Amino acid sequence: MAAKPKLNDIHRAFIVRQLACYSSPSQAAEALNECFGVVVTPQATERYHPDKKMGARMAPKWRDLFEATRTEFHDYIEKHVPSANRGVRVMRLERAANALEGAKNWYGMANMLERIAKEMGNVHTNRREFTGKDRGPIQVSAVSEMPDEQIDSELERLWGIANGVDHGEEPKSTKH
Repeated sequence: MAAKPKLNDIHRAFIVRQLACYSSPSQAAEALNECFGVVVTPQATERYHPDKKMGARMAPKWRDLFEATRTEFHDYIEKHVPSANRGVRVMRLERAANALEGAKNWYGMANMLERIAKEMGNVHTNRREFTGKDRGPIQVSAVSEMPDEQIDSELERLWGIANGVDHGEEPKSTKH
């Protein structure tokens, strides 16, 4: 049986940085082998990821390195990868929508406009919000729990609404 490789602090720091930059445990193990010629299993690298079960008892210095590296990675991506910025993505989608409109591709343009709305926080202009009386919550009652008089009253009210009668008014005339 082969002996487990002894990792030094340089190897451990390398693994921690790989994992903090969203490499998988397999990718981190492979990168360690490529750079240092040290072969470890993906499971062995998991003890250097604080979000994994095996990394729960990770030494504080490695946990701190992981968090610092992850923060640096996010900052780097935000500054150096334009597509990681929502504003850049929206501008590119806008250009695509305009190009599709110019090509009279209405379906494609509508798709791009929907993607822009989603990118901006899933905001759709056709969203409707319903509320009850005085903008309060909608009151819901089970019909099986209503007395017959209340059911009759509610049906009469709904019939009136369907026929254009509002609170005892005469039905509105309809033009054919």
